[in-house]
Amino acid sequence: MSVKKIEKKEESVKVEGRMPFLEHFSELRKRILYIFVALVVCMGFSWRLSYKAINIIETPLEKPTYITYFSGYAKNVIKEKVPSVYYTFGLNKTPKKFTKHILHYSKPLEPFFMQVKVSLILGFMLALPFILFQFWQFIKPGLLKKERMYLLPFLFFGTLFFISGVIFMVFYIWPAVINFSLSYQSPNLSPLINLTHYINFALRLGLIFGLIFELPLVSALFSLAGILKPGFLKKYRKYALIISLIIAAFHADIVTMFFIAVPLYSMYEIGIFISSLIWKFKKKPSAHIPPSDN
Repeated sequence: MSVKKIEKKEESVKVEGRMPFLEHFSELRKRILYIFVALVVCMGFSWRLSYKAINIIETPLEKPTYITYFSGYAKNVIKEKVPSVYYTFGLNKTPKKFTKHILHYSKPLEPFFMQVKVSLILGFMLALPFILFQFWQFIKPGLLKKERMYLLPFLFFGTLFFISGVIFMVFYIWPAVINFSLSYQSPNLSPLINLTHYINFALRLGLIFGLIFELPLVSALFSLAGILKPGFLKKYRKYALIISLIIAAFHADIVTMFFIAVPLYSMYEIGIFISSLIWKFKKKPSAHIPPSDN
């Protein structure tokens, strides 16, 4: 191949918005450096936030949560509407007085390393929008205009849904799980809760619910691409329910399993709804296309 042809080829590549390999590698290295700096800054900033985060996670151990008040309200409703059920199941018994619990640790520097772990995860969540933006900047030159139009909102909503899932777990699921766990306390059975196990369990559930909340977005993405149809999702509803139960069953107790399986399957149903809307929207323009003169 002649030198002129090579130069023309490189010019055409630049016109199309694509980069040669060396420029591509240089761009990747630059984006990774930006991400690394952002992570370090956000992790340093999140060190102070980690105190607040740990306090929020500890709340169900320190004072009654919405579960306690909801339980009392539900008992009153049952007493008024179905008194036979109220007395048959012993709901008239005086509820146990709330007991404050503390976390325990058994290794040197264990609280410090747990705070480091929480800070790292909080820092990653704070930096996530910037990380996704750098990812977007890296792949943008290789995308078509239509692909750019679709992908950028998905990066934004992907971050938003993930963080929403974590918040939902912390304020609604976590108090219910801990409240159930503490309900086993008796004169002969007292909880001795380990700091590391407690925090790790909370972080794992936060990750699970963050991913669960991404399911409708994944459904929308594949529907826009024409890969996924609502009919397919409806056909495999029962299998989705079984898979939701299997995924939830990896957790030890039946209550945690329930609190994971229900949102997981609910997101599947929301995915069906979103997929149906997208396909209806995609079919609308074709219905108004004027007939051809030929």
